[in-house]
Amino acid sequence: MDCRMQTETKHTARRAVPILLALVLALAVPVAGHGAAARDATPVNVLSGQSLVLEMAYDVSTVSIADPKVADAAVGSERTVVVNGKAPGVTSLVVWEEGGRHTLYRVTTLASAAAPAQVLLECRIAELDDSRLTEFGIDWIAKGTSHEPWIDGTLAGGLFVTKVESPSNPLLLGPTTDAFLTYSKATGNFSFMATLKAMEEKGAARIIASPNLVASSGDSASFLAGGEFPVPVSRASGGDLEGGAATTVTIEWKEFGVKLHFLPTVLDSNRIRLQVAPEISQPDQRYAVLLNGYYVPSVVTRRASTTVELGDSDVLVIGGLKQTETTKMVKKFPIFGDIPLLGYLFKTTRTDSHDRDLVIAVSPKIVRQMLKSFPGTPAEMPKK
Repeated sequence: MDCRMQTETKHTARRAVPILLALVLALAVPVAGHGAAARDATPVNVLSGQSLVLEMAYDVSTVSIADPKVADAAVGSERTVVVNGKAPGVTSLVVWEEGGRHTLYRVTTLASAAAPAQVLLECRIAELDDSRLTEFGIDWIAKGTSHEPWIDGTLAGGLFVTKVESPSNPLLLGPTTDAFLTYSKATGNFSFMATLKAMEEKGAARIIASPNLVASSGDSASFLAGGEFPVPVSRASGGDLEGGAATTVTIEWKEFGVKLHFLPTVLDSNRIRLQVAPEISQPDQRYAVLLNGYYVPSVVTRRASTTVELGDSDVLVIGGLKQTETTKMVKKFPIFGDIPLLGYLFKTTRTDSHDRDLVIAVSPKIVRQMLKSFPGTPAEMPKK
Protein backbone atom coordinates (compact mmCIF):
# COMPACT_ATOMS: atom_id res chain seq x y z
CA MET A 1 0.00 0.00 0.00
CA ASP A 2 2.79 2.43 0.90
CA CYS A 3 4.69 1.59 -2.27
CA ARG A 4 1.61 2.29 -4.40
CA MET A 5 1.05 5.66 -2.70
CA GLN A 6 4.69 6.64 -3.22
CA THR A 7 4.46 5.67 -6.88
CA GLU A 8 1.31 7.76 -7.38
CA THR A 9 2.95 10.69 -5.59
CA LYS A 10 5.93 10.53 -7.95
CA HIS A 11 3.62 10.40 -11.01
CA THR A 12 1.67 13.37 -9.66
CA ALA A 13 4.87 15.36 -9.12
CA ARG A 14 6.02 14.57 -12.66
CA ARG A 15 2.72 15.74 -14.10
CA ALA A 16 2.88 18.94 -12.00
CA VAL A 17 6.27 19.97 -13.44
CA PRO A 18 4.91 20.93 -16.94
CA ILE A 19 1.98 22.75 -15.33
CA LEU A 20 4.25 24.79 -13.06
CA LEU A 21 6.56 25.49 -15.99
CA ALA A 22 3.62 26.76 -18.08
CA LEU A 23 2.59 29.06 -15.22
CA VAL A 24 6.13 30.42 -14.97
CA LEU A 25 6.16 31.12 -18.73
CA ALA A 26 2.79 32.84 -18.57
CA LEU A 27 3.92 35.07 -15.70
CA ALA A 28 7.38 35.81 -17.09
CA VAL A 29 6.49 36.82 -20.65
CA PRO A 30 4.26 39.85 -19.85
CA VAL A 31 6.85 41.24 -17.42
CA ALA A 32 9.33 41.90 -20.21
CA GLY A 33 7.66 44.79 -22.00
CA HIS A 34 8.31 45.91 -25.51
CA GLY A 35 10.69 48.68 -24.35
CA ALA A 36 12.70 46.26 -22.19
CA ALA A 37 12.93 43.80 -25.08
CA ALA A 38 14.29 46.46 -27.40
CA ARG A 39 16.98 47.47 -24.88
CA ASP A 40 18.07 44.14 -23.34
CA ALA A 41 17.73 41.70 -26.25
CA THR A 42 20.98 40.14 -27.48
CA PRO A 43 21.17 40.35 -31.30
CA VAL A 44 21.54 37.06 -33.17
CA ASN A 45 21.79 36.78 -36.97
CA VAL A 46 21.08 33.56 -38.85
CA LEU A 47 20.86 32.92 -42.58
CA SER A 48 17.68 31.59 -44.11
CA GLY A 49 17.85 27.80 -44.41
CA GLN A 50 20.77 27.48 -41.98
CA SER A 51 21.17 26.73 -38.28
CA LEU A 52 22.96 28.38 -35.38
CA VAL A 53 23.91 26.88 -31.99
CA LEU A 54 23.75 29.05 -28.86
CA GLU A 55 25.92 28.04 -25.90
CA MET A 56 24.27 28.66 -22.51
CA ALA A 57 25.92 28.93 -19.10
CA TYR A 58 23.34 26.73 -17.33
CA ASP A 59 21.13 23.79 -18.17
CA VAL A 60 18.31 24.78 -20.54
CA SER A 61 14.76 23.97 -19.46
CA THR A 62 12.70 25.34 -22.37
CA VAL A 63 12.66 27.86 -25.21
CA SER A 64 10.00 30.10 -26.76
CA ILE A 65 10.09 31.97 -30.07
CA ALA A 66 7.60 34.70 -31.03
CA ASP A 67 7.27 34.19 -34.80
CA PRO A 68 7.90 30.61 -35.99
CA LYS A 69 7.60 31.76 -39.60
CA VAL A 70 10.86 33.71 -39.26
CA ALA A 71 12.83 31.14 -37.22
CA ASP A 72 12.36 28.24 -34.85
CA ALA A 73 14.38 27.05 -31.87
CA ALA A 74 14.83 23.80 -30.01
CA VAL A 75 16.86 22.49 -27.09
CA GLY A 76 19.90 20.75 -28.58
CA SER A 77 21.51 19.40 -25.42
CA GLU A 78 21.58 20.30 -21.74
CA ARG A 79 23.30 23.64 -22.40
CA THR A 80 22.76 24.38 -26.10
CA VAL A 81 19.91 25.82 -28.16
CA VAL A 82 19.61 25.34 -31.92
CA VAL A 83 18.14 28.25 -33.95
CA ASN A 84 16.95 27.52 -37.50
CA GLY A 85 16.44 30.40 -39.95
CA LYS A 86 13.30 30.15 -42.09
CA ALA A 87 12.38 33.44 -43.76
CA PRO A 88 13.91 36.96 -43.68
CA GLY A 89 12.56 38.97 -40.76
CA VAL A 90 12.98 39.72 -37.05
CA THR A 91 11.57 37.86 -34.06
CA SER A 92 12.24 37.32 -30.34
CA LEU A 93 13.63 34.23 -28.62
CA VAL A 94 13.46 33.54 -24.87
CA VAL A 95 15.63 30.78 -23.35
CA TRP A 96 14.83 29.64 -19.80
CA GLU A 97 17.53 27.98 -17.74
CA GLU A 98 17.53 26.26 -14.39
CA GLY A 99 16.91 28.47 -11.40
CA GLY A 100 14.40 30.66 -13.25
CA ARG A 101 17.04 32.45 -15.29
CA HIS A 102 16.07 33.60 -18.77
CA THR A 103 17.86 35.27 -21.67
CA LEU A 104 16.19 37.35 -24.38
CA TYR A 105 17.50 37.31 -27.96
CA ARG A 106 16.55 39.38 -31.01
CA VAL A 107 16.79 36.89 -33.87
CA THR A 108 17.22 38.31 -37.37
CA THR A 109 16.87 35.91 -40.27
CA LEU A 110 18.75 37.17 -43.31
CA ALA A 111 18.45 36.10 -46.91
CA SER A 112 21.10 33.55 -47.86
CA ALA A 113 24.23 35.55 -48.67
CA ALA A 114 27.92 35.61 -47.95
CA ALA A 115 27.59 38.37 -45.33
CA PRO A 116 24.90 40.64 -43.86
CA ALA A 117 24.13 43.69 -45.94
CA GLN A 118 25.24 47.14 -44.84
CA VAL A 119 22.65 49.91 -44.58
CA LEU A 120 23.42 53.63 -44.75
CA LEU A 121 20.89 55.92 -43.07
CA GLU A 122 20.89 59.53 -44.21
CA CYS A 123 19.02 61.73 -41.75
CA ARG A 124 18.06 65.40 -41.73
CA ILE A 125 16.53 66.97 -38.63
CA ALA A 126 15.15 70.48 -39.16
CA GLU A 127 13.13 72.88 -37.06
CA LEU A 128 10.52 75.26 -38.49
CA ASP A 129 9.56 78.39 -36.61
CA ASP A 130 5.88 78.95 -37.38
CA SER A 131 5.83 82.36 -35.72
CA ARG A 132 8.21 83.73 -38.37
CA LEU A 133 6.25 82.34 -41.27
CA THR A 134 3.47 84.86 -40.65
CA GLU A 135 5.94 87.76 -40.91
CA PHE A 136 6.82 87.17 -44.49
CA GLY A 137 5.48 89.13 -47.42
CA ILE A 138 6.48 91.15 -50.45
CA ASP A 139 7.88 94.66 -50.59
CA TRP A 140 6.46 96.47 -53.61
CA ILE A 141 6.09 99.91 -55.15
CA ALA A 142 4.07 101.07 -58.16
CA LYS A 143 3.93 104.31 -60.13
CA GLY A 144 1.45 105.43 -62.74
CA THR A 145 0.99 108.60 -64.81
CA SER A 146 -2.35 109.73 -66.19
CA HIS A 147 -3.57 112.84 -68.01
CA GLU A 148 -7.17 112.35 -66.96
CA PRO A 149 -8.63 115.55 -65.51
CA TRP A 150 -9.29 113.92 -62.12
CA ILE A 151 -5.62 112.83 -61.82
CA ASP A 152 -3.59 114.81 -64.33
CA GLY A 153 -0.25 113.73 -62.87
CA THR A 154 1.79 110.86 -61.45
CA LEU A 155 0.60 108.63 -58.59
CA ALA A 156 3.09 106.41 -56.74
CA GLY A 157 2.76 104.09 -53.73
CA GLY A 158 4.21 101.00 -52.10
CA LEU A 159 4.18 98.66 -49.11
CA PHE A 160 7.23 97.57 -47.13
CA VAL A 161 6.06 94.46 -45.27
CA THR A 162 9.25 92.39 -44.95
CA LYS A 163 11.75 95.26 -45.32
CA VAL A 164 14.08 93.14 -47.43
CA GLU A 165 16.19 96.25 -47.80
CA SER A 166 15.85 99.74 -46.41
CA PRO A 167 12.65 101.34 -47.77
CA SER A 168 13.46 103.35 -50.88
CA ASN A 169 12.06 104.33 -54.23
CA PRO A 170 12.95 102.44 -56.35
CA LEU A 171 13.51 99.30 -54.24
CA LEU A 172 17.12 98.37 -53.62
CA LEU A 173 18.61 95.00 -54.52
CA GLY A 174 21.29 93.70 -52.20
CA PRO A 175 22.88 90.55 -50.72
CA THR A 176 19.78 89.74 -48.67
CA THR A 177 17.36 89.97 -51.60
CA ASP A 178 16.18 86.57 -52.79
CA ALA A 179 13.96 87.56 -55.75
CA PHE A 180 12.59 90.59 -57.54
CA LEU A 181 10.07 91.46 -60.26
CA THR A 182 9.73 94.60 -62.39
CA TYR A 183 7.24 95.65 -65.03
CA SER A 184 7.08 98.82 -67.12
CA LYS A 185 4.36 99.55 -69.61
CA ALA A 186 5.55 100.22 -73.13
CA THR A 187 4.05 103.72 -73.06
CA GLY A 188 6.03 104.44 -69.92
CA ASN A 189 3.02 105.61 -67.91
CA PHE A 190 2.99 102.65 -65.48
CA SER A 191 5.70 100.66 -63.62
CA PHE A 192 5.71 98.02 -60.89
CA MET A 193 8.54 96.49 -58.80
CA ALA A 194 8.56 93.87 -56.01
CA THR A 195 11.23 92.13 -53.91
CA LEU A 196 10.97 88.93 -51.88
CA LYS A 197 12.91 87.38 -49.02
CA ALA A 198 12.89 83.59 -48.49
CA MET A 199 12.03 81.84 -45.22
CA GLU A 200 15.42 80.26 -44.47
CA GLU A 201 17.19 83.57 -44.93
CA LYS A 202 15.01 84.93 -42.15
CA GLY A 203 16.08 82.10 -39.88
CA ALA A 204 12.62 80.55 -39.68
CA ALA A 205 14.00 77.15 -40.70
CA ARG A 206 17.28 75.66 -39.57
CA ILE A 207 18.98 72.31 -39.88
CA ILE A 208 19.67 70.97 -36.37
CA ALA A 209 21.62 67.87 -37.37
CA SER A 210 22.32 65.78 -40.46
CA PRO A 211 23.99 62.54 -39.33
CA ASN A 212 24.84 59.66 -41.68
CA LEU A 213 25.08 56.25 -39.99
CA VAL A 214 25.99 52.79 -41.29
CA ALA A 215 24.97 49.50 -39.63
CA SER A 216 24.80 45.85 -40.60
CA SER A 217 21.40 44.39 -41.27
CA GLY A 218 19.93 43.34 -37.94
CA ASP A 219 22.29 45.50 -35.86
CA SER A 220 21.56 48.93 -34.41
CA ALA A 221 23.38 52.26 -34.58
CA SER A 222 22.98 55.45 -32.58
CA PHE A 223 24.02 59.09 -32.74
CA LEU A 224 24.23 61.87 -30.13
CA ALA A 225 25.05 65.54 -30.69
CA GLY A 226 24.70 67.33 -27.38
CA GLY A 227 26.08 66.78 -23.91
CA GLU A 228 25.39 65.57 -20.39
CA PHE A 229 24.54 67.31 -17.13
CA PRO A 230 25.03 65.91 -13.58
CA VAL A 231 22.15 64.64 -11.46
CA PRO A 232 22.86 63.90 -7.75
CA VAL A 233 21.43 60.60 -6.50
CA SER A 234 21.24 59.61 -2.83
CA ARG A 235 22.08 56.04 -1.87
CA ALA A 236 22.01 54.38 1.52
CA SER A 237 25.32 52.86 2.56
CA GLY A 238 26.46 50.93 5.64
CA GLY A 239 25.46 51.97 9.15
CA ASP A 240 27.45 54.43 11.26
CA LEU A 241 28.70 54.00 14.83
CA GLU A 242 25.27 54.75 16.31
CA GLY A 243 23.59 52.11 14.16
CA GLY A 244 21.92 54.51 11.75
CA ALA A 245 22.07 54.26 7.98
CA ALA A 246 24.55 56.55 6.25
CA THR A 247 23.68 58.31 2.99
CA THR A 248 26.08 58.95 0.17
CA VAL A 249 25.45 61.18 -2.82
CA THR A 250 26.66 60.00 -6.21
CA ILE A 251 26.47 61.73 -9.57
CA GLU A 252 24.69 60.32 -12.58
CA TRP A 253 24.84 61.95 -15.99
CA LYS A 254 21.78 62.72 -18.07
CA GLU A 255 22.17 63.01 -21.83
CA PHE A 256 20.58 65.79 -23.84
CA GLY A 257 20.75 67.07 -27.40
CA VAL A 258 19.93 65.41 -30.71
CA LYS A 259 19.82 61.62 -30.43
CA LEU A 260 19.07 59.09 -33.13
CA HIS A 261 18.70 55.32 -32.84
CA PHE A 262 17.92 53.06 -35.78
CA LEU A 263 17.76 49.34 -36.49
CA PRO A 264 17.65 48.24 -40.16
CA THR A 265 16.82 44.78 -41.49
CA VAL A 266 17.27 43.95 -45.17
CA LEU A 267 14.41 41.81 -46.48
CA ASP A 268 13.74 40.24 -49.87
CA SER A 269 13.65 42.37 -53.03
CA ASN A 270 15.91 45.02 -51.41
CA ARG A 271 13.16 46.06 -49.00
CA ILE A 272 14.35 47.47 -45.68
CA ARG A 273 12.47 47.18 -42.40
CA LEU A 274 13.54 50.20 -40.38
CA GLN A 275 13.08 50.98 -36.71
CA VAL A 276 13.96 54.64 -36.16
CA ALA A 277 13.71 56.63 -32.92
CA PRO A 278 14.86 60.28 -33.10
CA GLU A 279 14.85 62.49 -30.00
CA ILE A 280 15.66 66.13 -29.26
CA SER A 281 16.02 67.32 -25.68
CA GLN A 282 17.42 70.34 -23.88
CA PRO A 283 17.73 71.41 -20.23
CA ASP A 284 15.20 73.94 -18.96
CA GLN A 285 16.25 75.99 -15.95
CA ARG A 286 12.78 77.48 -15.52
CA TYR A 287 11.53 74.32 -13.85
CA ALA A 288 14.70 73.31 -12.00
CA VAL A 289 14.29 71.46 -8.69
CA LEU A 290 16.48 71.51 -5.60
CA LEU A 291 17.81 68.00 -4.97
CA ASN A 292 20.38 67.22 -2.28
CA GLY A 293 21.56 70.82 -2.34
CA TYR A 294 21.90 70.94 -6.14
CA TYR A 295 19.62 72.59 -8.66
CA VAL A 296 18.74 70.01 -11.29
CA PRO A 297 17.15 71.37 -14.48
CA SER A 298 14.17 69.76 -16.10
CA VAL A 299 14.47 68.39 -19.61
CA VAL A 300 12.25 69.42 -22.51
CA THR A 301 12.06 66.44 -24.83
CA ARG A 302 10.52 65.74 -28.21
CA ARG A 303 10.80 62.19 -29.49
CA ALA A 304 9.25 59.86 -32.02
CA SER A 305 9.53 56.13 -32.64
CA THR A 306 8.26 54.13 -35.60
CA THR A 307 8.85 50.94 -37.58
CA VAL A 308 8.29 51.06 -41.35
CA GLU A 309 9.20 49.08 -44.44
CA LEU A 310 10.91 51.09 -47.18
CA GLY A 311 12.53 50.50 -50.50
CA ASP A 312 16.16 51.28 -51.20
CA SER A 313 16.62 55.12 -51.12
CA ASP A 314 12.99 55.79 -50.15
CA VAL A 315 12.47 58.80 -47.86
CA LEU A 316 10.46 58.75 -44.63
CA VAL A 317 9.33 62.15 -43.26
CA ILE A 318 8.18 62.49 -39.65
CA GLY A 319 6.52 65.76 -38.61
CA GLY A 320 4.02 67.21 -36.18
CA LEU A 321 6.35 67.35 -33.14
CA LYS A 322 5.41 70.87 -32.14
CA GLN A 323 6.54 72.96 -29.21
CA THR A 324 5.31 76.39 -28.11
CA GLU A 325 7.57 78.76 -26.17
CA THR A 326 6.33 82.04 -24.73
CA THR A 327 8.74 84.66 -23.36
CA LYS A 328 7.53 87.72 -21.48
CA MET A 329 9.85 90.69 -20.91
CA VAL A 330 8.91 93.65 -18.70
CA LYS A 331 10.92 96.90 -18.58
CA LYS A 332 9.89 99.45 -15.99
CA PHE A 333 11.08 102.58 -14.23
CA PRO A 334 12.14 101.86 -10.61
CA ILE A 335 9.47 102.47 -7.95
CA PHE A 336 7.02 104.19 -10.32
CA GLY A 337 6.61 101.02 -12.39
CA ASP A 338 5.27 99.18 -9.32
CA ILE A 339 2.42 101.60 -8.60
CA PRO A 340 -0.94 99.89 -9.30
CA LEU A 341 -2.71 101.12 -12.44
CA LEU A 342 -0.46 104.19 -12.71
CA GLY A 343 2.51 101.87 -13.20
CA TYR A 344 1.35 101.06 -16.75
CA LEU A 345 2.56 104.54 -17.73
CA PHE A 346 6.11 103.72 -16.60
CA LYS A 347 6.66 100.24 -17.99
CA THR A 348 6.49 98.30 -21.21
CA THR A 349 5.71 94.60 -21.68
CA ARG A 350 6.87 92.49 -24.59
CA THR A 351 5.61 88.96 -25.15
CA ASP A 352 7.25 86.71 -27.75
CA SER A 353 5.59 83.43 -28.71
CA HIS A 354 7.37 80.87 -30.87
CA ASP A 355 5.73 77.76 -32.29
CA ARG A 356 8.39 75.29 -33.39
CA ASP A 357 7.67 72.27 -35.55
CA LEU A 358 10.21 69.47 -35.74
CA VAL A 359 10.59 67.74 -39.13
CA ILE A 360 12.68 64.57 -39.49
CA ALA A 361 13.56 63.00 -42.85
CA VAL A 362 15.38 59.66 -43.08
CA SER A 363 16.42 57.64 -46.10
CA PRO A 364 17.96 54.12 -45.87
CA LYS A 365 20.26 52.90 -48.62
CA ILE A 366 21.86 49.50 -49.10
CA VAL A 367 25.64 49.91 -49.26
CA ARG A 368 26.97 47.74 -52.07
CA GLN A 369 30.57 48.95 -52.01
CA MET A 370 32.68 50.55 -49.30
CA LEU A 371 35.56 52.98 -49.75
CA LYS A 372 38.97 51.37 -50.23
CA SER A 373 40.97 54.35 -48.90
CA PHE A 374 40.54 56.87 -46.12
CA PRO A 375 39.01 60.14 -47.41
CA GLY A 376 41.07 63.28 -47.15
CA THR A 377 40.37 66.02 -44.63
CA PRO A 378 39.29 69.53 -45.77
CA ALA A 379 42.84 70.77 -45.10
CA GLU A 380 44.18 68.18 -47.54
CA MET A 381 41.81 69.08 -50.34
CA PRO A 382 43.37 70.98 -53.26
CA LYS A 383 42.65 74.69 -53.24
CA LYS A 384 40.88 76.17 -56.24
